[in-house]
Amino acid sequence: MATVSEISANCDTSDLETAINEISLDSSHAQEEPIDEDLPCHSPRLMQPAEQSAETLYKVFSEDFGVSDCKPAEVLARVHCHIEERLGNRKWIALWRSCFSSSGQRFIDTFVEVDDVCGDQAHVSLFTPPSILESEPALQLIQAHLKELEHTVDVVELYPAMMPGYTSDLEEEDITEMATFVENVRFFFEHIHRDWDDDDDREQDFDTCLRSRLRLHFLINSGCVPSPIVARYNRTMSKYLVRRKDLLDYQAVIQSQGEPTNSEAVECWRKYYEVLMLSGLLQIWESLQLSVEGPCFPQVQRRKKGKRLDGSNVTHLVTRTLTPALVKKFPDNAEIMQHETPFAALKECYEGDVIVLFPGTYAGDGLHQLTDSITIKGSGDKEDVVIKATCSDDLFINISSSTVTLENLTLVQDDNSEAVLRVDSGHAIVSNCAFRCNGTGAIVHQGAQLTMRDTAIACTQGPAVEVMPGSTVVLENNVFSTSDDDKCAEDDVAKNQETGKGLVHLHVVDPPTLKMNGNTIQDGGKKGVTVSRKVYSSSDLMGCKKENFPVDVESSGDGEGAAKKDGILKLIFAE
Repeated sequence: MATVSEISANCDTSDLETAINEISLDSSHAQEEPIDEDLPCHSPRLMQPAEQSAETLYKVFSEDFGVSDCKPAEVLARVHCHIEERLGNRKWIALWRSCFSSSGQRFIDTFVEVDDVCGDQAHVSLFTPPSILESEPALQLIQAHLKELEHTVDVVELYPAMMPGYTSDLEEEDITEMATFVENVRFFFEHIHRDWDDDDDREQDFDTCLRSRLRLHFLINSGCVPSPIVARYNRTMSKYLVRRKDLLDYQAVIQSQGEPTNSEAVECWRKYYEVLMLSGLLQIWESLQLSVEGPCFPQVQRRKKGKRLDGSNVTHLVTRTLTPALVKKFPDNAEIMQHETPFAALKECYEGDVIVLFPGTYAGDGLHQLTDSITIKGSGDKEDVVIKATCSDDLFINISSSTVTLENLTLVQDDNSEAVLRVDSGHAIVSNCAFRCNGTGAIVHQGAQLTMRDTAIACTQGPAVEVMPGSTVVLENNVFSTSDDDKCAEDDVAKNQETGKGLVHLHVVDPPTLKMNGNTIQDGGKKGVTVSRKVYSSSDLMGCKKENFPVDVESSGDGEGAAKKDGILKLIFAE
């Protein structure tokens, strides 16, 4: 299916954009905004369908559209046939929302008359009743654009309307039903259909994909998926669409020139495999429902080196300039190597080595693959030793080794998919550190251990510490709070509140063990400690619900929103 931006990209839009600027049309609204219904009384009246639940949409696509028992590669043809059956050979009025620039930032809305539909394309003509007659330049502009499109537009760009006095065989009830149908078609192409379905020749019915994608859509809308993961998924999807269009355009160009050269063929294969890789990654994410309880991306672990053959350990100093004053702090027999970045030090590390970071701000490259038992610590004031996450990486710090120690560091994360620290397996020891993040502070997965002492975690979205079933966590003398950055948007905090998670959040199926001693929770109006249990229901299409159990926490008297809790907390829920 060709999108509006793809159509616009294939035609010369420079004259159209210039004309728009000259006549100053009102095109500042965003595509996601609802259609304005405040039209004159004699103007077409837009028919707005009601919102539909997941169960209703599943019934629509499985029974009315009949895609459940189709093979993935047959779904698009089936949908096209159904659209033609419902909308073909019928005349009706619709609001056409179209963009006039390849960037998709300029829009002009106008009413058109639809006289036929073929597949997902509608044949239209300009409809301008006297009460809403546009200026002459605007009409000429729209007519020119329609002519370039051969009066054919995507059905998903149309919003059915009722026009008083318009001669039609359709009653208001029919128009309302049509509006609901077009909205379902729009939902299908935006949230259900994927380009890679057309090349999927598996024998499996599409019903599995339909259920999975419906569930994913409603999980995202309900806030059950952390927003950093959703943002990462959306960026990857956008990248896939751009790369796929680039591939198709490149193939069209070299095919028009005859036999491709060797360099053109290699470039075409490179683009193809990049698109293939992105589509495969997106399919993995979708099959796992973007869940933080399992990997939402493929992980390639660094091979564990183990100890050096001679059994020695090395201290790696990360600093641009190595001076005698820095070296004299270490024993005379210490083996020392100097590096300019933590990543360079990690490449030379073996089990038992120590990395010492001197004051400075460093990139967090390589920290997502910690497979050897090492210690990483800062020298001096922890506020002066800053490691920032690399935005293009899904993980910041990921531990998959028996013991990794982090000391005296400030860790800053702005836009990664998971947490600042993810303990996948083994034992993480965190001492006297500061976490500043817009997502979750630390996630401890099944079978892993975390010991955290004298550490401050400030976050705007997600809990400070999230404890998965079967893990063991010890928290002593820490401070957990909402972000101390005054620039943080209030809606970020609101998103965290909507999920029902507190600053310490436990998942219980196989109950985790949590020991809290001398911690301070400055909740800023949020919950302190919460527990969630998955409840499965066969009658619920979404597959699972979450029940949150707030845990009473004693007030420490250290100010409003502060609390402390000592002792061991082991929560068991009988089914």
